[in-house]
Amino acid sequence: MPRSETEYNRRVLQAIASGQRVTQRSLSSELGVALGLTNLLIRRLVGKGYVKVSKMGTRHVRYFMTPAGREALASATRQSLENTVHLYTETREHIRIGLAAISETCPCDGDGIKRVIFYGAGDVAEIAYVSLQSTDLRLVGVADDNKTGRFFDLSITPGEQLSLFTIGPVPYNHIIVTSLRHAAGICARLQQRGIPNERVSCL
Repeated sequence: MPRSETEYNRRVLQAIASGQRVTQRSLSSELGVALGLTNLLIRRLVGKGYVKVSKMGTRHVRYFMTPAGREALASATRQSLENTVHLYTETREHIRIGLAAISETCPCDGDGIKRVIFYGAGDVAEIAYVSLQSTDLRLVGVADDNKTGRFFDLSITPGEQLSLFTIGPVPYNHIIVTSLRHAAGICARLQQRGIPNERVSCL
């Protein structure tokens, strides 16, 4: 869900600019906000000269972008992209620091390799995978309770196939929980399977 009025405005302008017919009800559903707030947002955009309203009969209206609205949308889109890049950079640095700390305590196997697995195959895991390349940790498996398929060059393994020392047939030394939203539940399930806390880290 958008976190500011600027982001709400960008999404409203983007929907109108798509050329498809939009209604306040469809915008309300897309934005996940009340119909009254959607009405207020549109009225403000009209007041700023970004949107024009054309009546279609007695009960229907159509919204059109003005040149000023297109400029505002372009500016808001650039700002949104800058914010996304900034957030990604901050998140990657936070994860890099976390992985470096994990590396300091992660034991090596008989071949001197620090084998780790990710538990969670979402967006956080993808950022962690990029950050992992600058460490001496080696990703040997990925577990997830819902997703299937592949995570880069690794097959995603169902969580129930994770044992104390292996993920499927592959041995590992440490589990890195790469899900922010479900971290508490994942850690609880790992405890139930008898995996000690010292072998589990959360980003």
